[in-house]
Amino acid sequence: MFQLSEILNLIFDSIGLVVIIALYQIGMIPRYKLLFIAFLFVWLSSVFTVLEGFFLPDLLNFLEHFSFLLSGVFFLFAVRVYFMAKQDLV
Repeated sequence: MFQLSEILNLIFDSIGLVVIIALYQIGMIPRYKLLFIAFLFVWLSSVFTVLEGFFLPDLLNFLEHFSFLLSGVFFLFAVRVYFMAKQDLV
């Protein structure tokens, strides 16, 4: 069983990911690979959330939460790398 909010979350996350990739390709967003990996893990978490309503609920629930954990780790490192680079410029 799935919930409409989970489907909508996946749709909005997918649209956001497409927009981020498009802005990245045309050069409007700096090339912070760790940040993009973090966004990818957020999107994967939404995918796992929707899929767990259809099959393998325990495994996909674990993967959903593990993806959130990894996204947090990558966001943390992305911010750290950003501020370390800023500090070198001063």
